[in-house]
Amino acid sequence: MNRLIPGRTRRRQRGTAAIELAVILPVLLAFLAFSIFYGRVFWHYTAAHKAAHDAARYLASVPLTEFKSPTRTGFVVAVAQSIAQAEIADLNPGPYPPDITVACDGLHCTGFATPTVITVGVQLAMFDSIFRQVTGDVLGSEPLPVTASVTMRYVGK
Repeated sequence: MNRLIPGRTRRRQRGTAAIELAVILPVLLAFLAFSIFYGRVFWHYTAAHKAAHDAARYLASVPLTEFKSPTRTGFVVAVAQSIAQAEIADLNPGPYPPDITVACDGLHCTGFATPTVITVGVQLAMFDSIFRQVTGDVLGSEPLPVTASVTMRYVGK
């Protein structure tokens, strides 16, 4: 007659749970690393998109007299780029500085013509500085480009 002793079954179950945890824990940590990394990517994209939107909104509402003079147009474009730069200043995407482009009707804003549409683009190069060992094997060591672009009609008078 085999009778089970309650103390022995508990020890066996505790050992089984520890082995299961040891097997599952690396997989869970990998999922956690990728979730945090892609959360950072979406956070950077959202901040870049908001920066591009605010800069484009500023340019779309600049008075027409500012766009008639090439020197004033250069100043207005510089202000729009500084607006976008200030909004993404808190981000830490990596060693490369962000690229902020401004275009009027698809070309560089020169000030000789009234634009109909204004496009502002913000591009970042994302590096994973937190979980580089885990995500680097899958994503590689190259930076992940994060690009946001906003186009608005010019409504200035």
